[in-house]
Amino acid sequence: MNATLRADARRNLDRLLEAASECFAERGVDASVDEIARRAGIGHGTVFRRFPTKEALLSAVVLDQVRGLTAVAEAASAADDPGAAFEEFFRHAAETYAENRALIEGLGSCVEREEVASLTAAVQRLVRRAQQAGAVRRDVTVEDVLELVPAASRHPHVILDGLRSA
Repeated sequence: MNATLRADARRNLDRLLEAASECFAERGVDASVDEIARRAGIGHGTVFRRFPTKEALLSAVVLDQVRGLTAVAEAASAADDPGAAFEEFFRHAAETYAENRALIEGLGSCVEREEVASLTAAVQRLVRRAQQAGAVRRDVTVEDVLELVPAASRHPHVILDGLRSA
């Protein structure tokens, strides 16, 4: 985001992104721009001046979530216990997906973005460390983990049991 925004424009943008995050989390891609603008307390036109399409707004919200997951994965990669760190990240990611329909529905449109590549790299490091510690099966790939996280939102312990080394 542009750091040189006027204070009032920054406040509007922050309210817009917060409202969009809430609406997309609740309704997924079906959330309307009108509802988002109303919840943010701004005009419909203000949304489109900042984001030319609803998809661009959705991408901004999803990429913010991706950056958050990346930060958690990076912190977990530095933890003393790689197995516990992997499980903590996995549970956090599953909970994040469970609370946010937009992340599931909107991530596909962002897969080519740098933020998604950063998340993949951070999770790869986390998986490798857990594998080296004997906590995660050797045949598990980062793609497996990232595909399983959304499915694990209701029962992460079941998926984690399948990922553990025997």
